[in-house]
Amino acid sequence: MIIPCFNAEDTLYRCVDAVQSVDYPKEDFEVIIVNNGSTDRTYRIATGYDIRVIGKRKSVKYSEAMAIGAKNSRYDNLLFVDQRTVVRKDILKNIEALNYSPIMSGELNLDKYRSDHDTFMYQIYSRLYSPHFPQSRYKNELWVTKKNFKKVSRNKAVLFITKNLFNKLAEVGFDLDGGNSDLFRRIVYDLNCRILSHTDVNVQYIGDLKVKTNREIVENGYKWAKRHLKKFNIFSFLYYSLHISLIIVIAAYLNYALPVIILIYLLFLAYLSDSRKDFWIMFRSAPGEIIRFYIGTINFLTGRS
Repeated sequence: MIIPCFNAEDTLYRCVDAVQSVDYPKEDFEVIIVNNGSTDRTYRIATGYDIRVIGKRKSVKYSEAMAIGAKNSRYDNLLFVDQRTVVRKDILKNIEALNYSPIMSGELNLDKYRSDHDTFMYQIYSRLYSPHFPQSRYKNELWVTKKNFKKVSRNKAVLFITKNLFNKLAEVGFDLDGGNSDLFRRIVYDLNCRILSHTDVNVQYIGDLKVKTNREIVENGYKWAKRHLKKFNIFSFLYYSLHISLIIVIAAYLNYALPVIILIYLLFLAYLSDSRKDFWIMFRSAPGEIIRFYIGTINFLTGRS
C-alpha cells in the first residue's frame, strides 16, 4: 500500500492507523509513505510508524509521487491510498476476491451532513453523476468505460492496479494535479482498460480542516479553468455566455434584474436539494462555494496562481 502525502498532518494518523489494522498476513503486504515535500508535521508523523517512508524535500506532481512509490514497492500489486482515506480491515481480502485490475472504491461512506461544504458537494455529485452516485444506491458493481465515463464519479481514495499496468500508465503519462479525471481517462482511453468500481472496496473519505477546504475550492476553480477555459469548447462557451447574459439582463432590465437572478438561484437550489433540510443548507453555503470557485477561475484568467 502506497500513501503519497503532502501536508497531511490533519488526517495522516487516521489513514495510517487504518492501513496498519488491515486484516491480512503482514508478510504479504507493505506500507510505503511518499512524503511529497510537506512543510507541516507530515514527515515527523510518518517516521513515528514502523513503515517505510520516502522523503522528498521538494514537492513534485502527485503522479510522480505515485511513480516513486511504485518503483520502490517490492510487490507486483499496488494499492494507492489517498492521505484523507480510512480503509476498512477487509479491503485487501475483498480486492483479492474480485481478482481484477484496476479497481477503485465504489463507496466512500461520505457524511453528507458533516459540514455545509460536504452537503453542497454531495448534492452536486448526486445530480452530476446521476444515477451512479452514490453507487450504493445503484449497484455493487460498476464498470467504468468510454461510454459512461462522463457520468461516473472518479475518486482517487484508493486505486488498485498491477505494477505492470501502472508502468504502462506512467509511460503514457498522466497529470493528477489537473484533476482525478486525467488519471482514469488515461486508463480507459489510452490503455483501453475498464475500471471496476465496486462497493466491496469500501472506504471512508475524510476531509481537511475548514481553512484547507476553502483554499481547495479556490484551487479547484483554478484547475477547472486551466483544463476547460484554455480554448473554445462547451465549457468556455457556457462560462462566457453566462457573463454576457448577466450583463445584458442587468443593463436592459435594471429594475427587474435582481429579483430574476434571485429566482433563478432559488430554482437552482431547489433542483439540487433532496429535502427542505438540504435546501436551507445549500441556501446558506452555496454563495460562498460558488464565489470561491469563481475566484479560482478568475485567478487563472488573469494569470494569478
